[in-house]
Amino acid sequence: MGRMLFMAGEKSFLRGYSMVLHSFLMYWIYGTLIGGGLSVLVAQYCRMTGLNPNLVTSVNTVGGFLSVAMTFLIGRWVIARGVRGITAFSCIGTAVGLCILGNGTSLGIYILWSVVSQGLYNGYSFTATNALIANWFPRKKGWVMGITTAGMMAASFTSVLFITVYSPKIGFTNVCYVLAAVIAMLGIVSLKWIVDTPEQCGLLPDNMPLTEREQQEFGGGTARQDWTARNLIGSKDGMCYIVGFGLLFIATTGGITAFVPYMLERGYSQVDAVGLMSLTSLFSLAGSFIMGVLDTRLGTKKASLIFAALYVIGYSGAFALTGIDKLFLLPLWLAMASGGANANLMASTLVSQYGRANYASVWSVLFTGASLIRNLCYLLIGAIASLSGTYARVYLFWGIISAFSFVLLAVSNFKYRPAPQN
Repeated sequence: MGRMLFMAGEKSFLRGYSMVLHSFLMYWIYGTLIGGGLSVLVAQYCRMTGLNPNLVTSVNTVGGFLSVAMTFLIGRWVIARGVRGITAFSCIGTAVGLCILGNGTSLGIYILWSVVSQGLYNGYSFTATNALIANWFPRKKGWVMGITTAGMMAASFTSVLFITVYSPKIGFTNVCYVLAAVIAMLGIVSLKWIVDTPEQCGLLPDNMPLTEREQQEFGGGTARQDWTARNLIGSKDGMCYIVGFGLLFIATTGGITAFVPYMLERGYSQVDAVGLMSLTSLFSLAGSFIMGVLDTRLGTKKASLIFAALYVIGYSGAFALTGIDKLFLLPLWLAMASGGANANLMASTLVSQYGRANYASVWSVLFTGASLIRNLCYLLIGAIASLSGTYARVYLFWGIISAFSFVLLAVSNFKYRPAPQN
């Protein structure tokens, strides 16, 4: 009976959209530990150990660079073995790292946590999760990824708020234990939950038959590797992707990471700063979905250009209005509302350019390059804030690099093209 349920060509709304829910939860973990929750984790760890917050934030750069190789290796794992195993491994490894962090006493332990957390996040979010969505929803990838990546923002008013409120009550160590248990459970459940492609259970991508052209672009799962690393990195579009989205990745991660310390600089309390970040995340939930719809309706290139332009306007506007009480929040919220779309646009671009079947192999190369650039984020935050004496200049810098990204994406080709014949 169970086999009959998933006969080829049959539709299953719940089966497909359960992958969306799973991906949403995986991005929720990312938002808790790497995105908006990072500044809160740093603050609580420093409160527990007495370390300097600027120093601890800066060493995330060390962890990021040491873990970049994992981006490539995880992509290879997805190609060879699919999404399920690496997702479970990454969640459980992250949970173990959280337990170590909760008992840390030194900068060295934090650096170890940074390497573990940043090395494994691709196993449950960007690489693995986006490969799963590309397989199940290649035609609807824009708005579906707009939903899944919203999990990053949902973390701000759930788990991040939990860390802020309960660390003083039950201790940071116990908070880490609670989060570790939830993340490990999600990893174990993934082993039974995830199905790499709809074809594996007799279904069709997007619950629709593929046309002949779509079969060329979307067919084949994750195993095909027509593009070589040399062809990708040596092409104009490959380099535009690495630098263009790499800089936007800095602005996205940096925008939310610097938010709480900037609010503290402005005289807000820790609780009020996190509350404002939670409000920001509500805007980002809507922004992520809206940008996903624009991706589907206008195309990935136009959506990406709109996204970059909103960063330029929002971050630069926030700096220009810094001297006016509370008004600076409006353009800052505008930028961060669109920022929820960064992850889905990076993924959607590669599906559009290289096809569903090549997504994992292409992502493992180009996203590794973009990650190298993104990992400058924490060093830049510490350096700019220290040299200028204010986090406002950090946001001005995000606006400047976003303008450069806009130009790179504008000259890039977002249309599907087959691999060159070697």
